[in-house]
Amino acid sequence: MTHDDSELSFLELGPELIQEFLASCEDTCDAIDHTLAALGPDAGSGQIHRLFRDLHSFKGNCRMVFLDAYVDVLHALEEIVEDMRDERLDYHPLIGEFLGYGVHAVHDQIQTLVQQGHLDHEALHGLRLWIEQANQNRAARIEQRFALPHATATAPAPVALATIPDLPSDLDLMLSLGQRLDGLSIYRRGRLELMMELAHLLNTALGGPCHDDQLMAAVSLHDIGMAFVPHGIFNKEAELSRDEQRLMQSHVEVGYQLLRRMGNWDEAAIMVLHHHERYDGKGYPQKLQATDIPVGSRILALVDTYSSITSERADRYSRKSLFSAIAEINAHRGSQFDPHMIDSFNDVIRQQIARQHAGETATPAR
Repeated sequence: MTHDDSELSFLELGPELIQEFLASCEDTCDAIDHTLAALGPDAGSGQIHRLFRDLHSFKGNCRMVFLDAYVDVLHALEEIVEDMRDERLDYHPLIGEFLGYGVHAVHDQIQTLVQQGHLDHEALHGLRLWIEQANQNRAARIEQRFALPHATATAPAPVALATIPDLPSDLDLMLSLGQRLDGLSIYRRGRLELMMELAHLLNTALGGPCHDDQLMAAVSLHDIGMAFVPHGIFNKEAELSRDEQRLMQSHVEVGYQLLRRMGNWDEAAIMVLHHHERYDGKGYPQKLQATDIPVGSRILALVDTYSSITSERADRYSRKSLFSAIAEINAHRGSQFDPHMIDSFNDVIRQQIARQHAGETATPAR
């Protein structure tokens, strides 16, 4: 059966069956997105097997409705997951982006086929070629092998510009998302503004090693992935299970992927990905140590911990004082935090105390 015959057979199935198939595609894409969000450098075999099963199910459904053109594409993606399952390939966030992009490209092209009544052969060819090159170029670096094909992305249908409201700047959007996340819990309100101020002041005290906009973007979205962690896990007072820990830790991957996809925010993305690393190498997701941890991530780790300690939390009756917070942070000098950075952080907090004593009002950095 040729591709033209297969798309014709698919379109002749009737609207009810086609809509049922599209609904199953949505469910499968959601399941794959959920699994990819939970994956990390220490991805477990269970998650990899789940991802393989979901891709295999998507492929099987396409075969059932005569969409043979996409069976080969999904099989090629399946081979990448098979390599991870058989330990021939270690998981990397770029592989997750690659797989997510490929799955959604298939989904989008199928929707276009339904809407327009014909298959976009040029887009299909580009998608197939891109994935085939990744499978054939196994000796290439991860960044090259799994680069996203922005040039082959399907262009959205034109929309009347008069109906589209003005878009905020990237930073304004990030700030808005961060504030919305703060608003999800009574224990987090006001944290974002405090963190932005402290991060800006600490970066300045260190001589400005980070671009301020990149740092503010990282502060705004560092915990955006927490919005996808069930409240029962987020607020659990008992010890988390291993699966719950992995789900909680996956929040850094969500923020990282979101910033990478926005474009021009790679520095901020790296800060978010590594802000739970520890100076002694016992953090996550990659167990980086000392100065191997990006300086922005080390700044973010300090201000995140400080604001967390001084904010009201579900497991505390009231917030701890800034003096308790500073004592706790200094107790982890050289283990959790960069010992050289802590001295500058202490100076920043002392300056805050002096300003408050003098009756000054600090303006959150933007």
